[in-house]
Amino acid sequence: MARPWQEVVRPHQDVLSGKLDESIFAADLEDVRRGRAPSDYLDPAAFFAKTYPTEGLVRLLATVLARLAGRGGDPVINLQTPFGGGKTHALIALYHLCTAGEQVRDTELVQRVMQEAGLDRLPSSRVATFVGTSPDPLRDKTPWGEIADQLGCYEIVELSDRERIAPGTERLHQLLGDAPTLILLDELAVYGVAAKDFRGQVQAFLQELTQAVKVNRRAILVASLPSSAPYGDEGERVLHQMEMVLGRTEVQYELVQGEEIYEVVRRRLFQDLGPDIEHRRAVDAYRELYQSLGDDVPNYAREPAFRRRMLKAYPFHPEVIDVLFEHWSTFSTFQRTRGVLRLLSQVVATLYNAHHPAPLIQPAHLDLGHDQIRRELVKHIGNEYNAVIASDIAGPSAKAARLDQEMGTEYARFRVATGLATAIFFGSFSGAERRGVTLPWLRLATLWPGVPAPLVGDAINRLEDELWYLHAEQGRYWFTNQPNLNRVRIEREEAVQEAEIREEFERLVRRLAGSELRSFVWPRSPQDVPDTKELKLAVLAPEYVYAQPATEDFVRELLERAGSTFRTYRNVLVVLAPNPQDLGALRAKLRRLLALRSIRDDNALMRQLGEQNRQKVEGDLRGLQDGIEFDVRSTYRHLAKVSGEGLAWRHLGIPTVGEAGSLARRVREYLRDSDLLAEKIGPGQLLDKAFQPDEQVKRLSEVKEVFLRYPHLPMLSGPQVIDDAVYAGVREGIFGLQVGERVYFREAVPSGVLGDEAILLRPEEATKRTGGLVNPPGPPQTREPLTGDSDGGEPPPPPSPAFTGLRVVSLMIELPWERLSDFMRGVITPLRNDGAEVRLVVSLEARSPAGTINRATLEHTVRETLQQLRVRVMDERVE
Repeated sequence: MARPWQEVVRPHQDVLSGKLDESIFAADLEDVRRGRAPSDYLDPAAFFAKTYPTEGLVRLLATVLARLAGRGGDPVINLQTPFGGGKTHALIALYHLCTAGEQVRDTELVQRVMQEAGLDRLPSSRVATFVGTSPDPLRDKTPWGEIADQLGCYEIVELSDRERIAPGTERLHQLLGDAPTLILLDELAVYGVAAKDFRGQVQAFLQELTQAVKVNRRAILVASLPSSAPYGDEGERVLHQMEMVLGRTEVQYELVQGEEIYEVVRRRLFQDLGPDIEHRRAVDAYRELYQSLGDDVPNYAREPAFRRRMLKAYPFHPEVIDVLFEHWSTFSTFQRTRGVLRLLSQVVATLYNAHHPAPLIQPAHLDLGHDQIRRELVKHIGNEYNAVIASDIAGPSAKAARLDQEMGTEYARFRVATGLATAIFFGSFSGAERRGVTLPWLRLATLWPGVPAPLVGDAINRLEDELWYLHAEQGRYWFTNQPNLNRVRIEREEAVQEAEIREEFERLVRRLAGSELRSFVWPRSPQDVPDTKELKLAVLAPEYVYAQPATEDFVRELLERAGSTFRTYRNVLVVLAPNPQDLGALRAKLRRLLALRSIRDDNALMRQLGEQNRQKVEGDLRGLQDGIEFDVRSTYRHLAKVSGEGLAWRHLGIPTVGEAGSLARRVREYLRDSDLLAEKIGPGQLLDKAFQPDEQVKRLSEVKEVFLRYPHLPMLSGPQVIDDAVYAGVREGIFGLQVGERVYFREAVPSGVLGDEAILLRPEEATKRTGGLVNPPGPPQTREPLTGDSDGGEPPPPPSPAFTGLRVVSLMIELPWERLSDFMRGVITPLRNDGAEVRLVVSLEARSPAGTINRATLEHTVRETLQQLRVRVMDERVE
């Protein structure tokens, strides 16, 4: 079992005590030369003991020794590495090597250097240094004066030094002489900017010095220039001029490369790393965890190379050092090696003293609530991030810490929410760009053996919902100092009033009501729906929901009354009610829609959100608008109509995704497909429905009234339905028509004669009134065109008086479900139009080999619909 790292390793005492001298991370070559540097840098033995022999450092020191020994090599070396990339440390190493080499001859670093240089002994040499940040350009010695003074020959350049004039190449040859000489220059660009009055002379000196060194076989110049210029445009010019003088050596000295940083950090922070077997146990426990997680962690974490990196970085997880070294060190203010060491020394001290239980130190374990750790990071990105950390990540009011407490003992124990927020913050920044992190990486940063992996997914969802400054997009997470869109939206949602939601709801329903039926939206009383002959739809307000007593009473009143009087035309009105279970979600979406709309209309806020978030607001608005329209169609799915037995409710079903159209259109199509609304009626059905058994004659206007008034009859799509049936019925001899003195029977009826005075006659009465004659003499008659007979020709011969149709049609068929509507229109409706009583027995078998049929679908949709249709279930089998 892997032990906690703090039980295995032992930090250096200065790290452990928390009394680490910050000055050791800002060591200065001039302080070393003058004997005032911290002991770790001043004592050559202590310095080399804590210096890891990186390949770049070994190669640099070997090159210098070989040159001093007269074996050739680069005479001028320009150390130009990223800020904090180890330049000053390398110069101090050169200084100690050439001034106290015998004291450190037996150290690992010096042995490797001598082997690389091919030397059996260290060459004796003179050393002179100049650090541009130390002298006062107006009062102290110039670079040439200082170097000459340290080499013991100040008199050679004394006049040039006093006059602030470069001494010339010949005097520099005298100054170097024949003895092995090492000249170390640091921060020369800073001095060049400061020496404004004789800056040209500094440039000239540097040019002359490089020329003098190049012709001296045992002299070498090592200069350190920053990779970026100090002091703005002026510094840029000075740096560029010095680079032109020094040139860029073809041999690059990458002083700390790749995984070498792991050992640099370990050697400086820990005096004892403990047994290797404990390292392997810890690393193998993480490797086993990563293998079990599969693709939930990055692929590289499951490769053998990552195990090797974890062993090299122990007790740190490699991601801690990698993020610091590769991301944070790109800030110009973050010294690459010093900054990493300074921050990690604070992290180690804090976690060690807190007895942290994890086997490795991971990004999630950084305590951003610790003042020094927080300051070390925030100073590079802006003090405003103190508020971000306090709000979301660490501190007495931080939301992540609250979530750990709210989400149960597992979260409180492992602090998963806080750890995730910490890791996201840690991975959010670099000097070049803001860097987001992925969920797989967050599992590396947060999970350790013993922490349940599902906690990460649960916690990240809560963080997205709750945190103010966390941003998430396309699977990446990052922090900024701007409130995230979710937080802004939530605040705007909280400001939305119920009255605004109702107003938007009503506006939306009115827009979606449609004109396929005359629609009345949210009537408050029966008098809001007039008693007219046209087809009408009343769409109820959300306080009147399906299956509530108050709704039943209100709907009955709408269908039965029109103001203070009873409703005459009861068979032209249907009522649409919302489903109660859907209203809560619909209101929530309307609230969000109004919140997003207020954000979009706030120009100042939109500018603050940035382009990406502005696009998201617009996209979310469009998607939400479309989704809400679908939800309205789905919510309004309960249809009430007066039937012969009283009030009857019908279920429109759930619309298909992407279905458009108005509420009125959806209702009209449902009525038509359910044979409740007739677009055509057969003459026989008209006779059967409109005439009492003992009635021989009836005014056409009364016939039309019958269909408008009595709910047991089908609703008609319009008055033309009856007119068409009359034309067909008279022509076919199903009934006769009398207009004034004229009786039409088994003949075409001219258009325009079906007025209020027209009278329908049973066939017997029509025969009697025509005296038994068909088509009696009279003026030529025009025939009303009918479906299937539009050529305007002569009517077909009249049927024989003995004509009889079919009495029974019985079919047993197997029908694809998607053709059911066609079956209703092409089979059932025509038979009904011929006056047939249709009885339909449905045999339904729904199979899913994978078992995907949801029991809730059967209980809450299928059976509910059957109940509303008043269907008798004769047999049922469920497996």
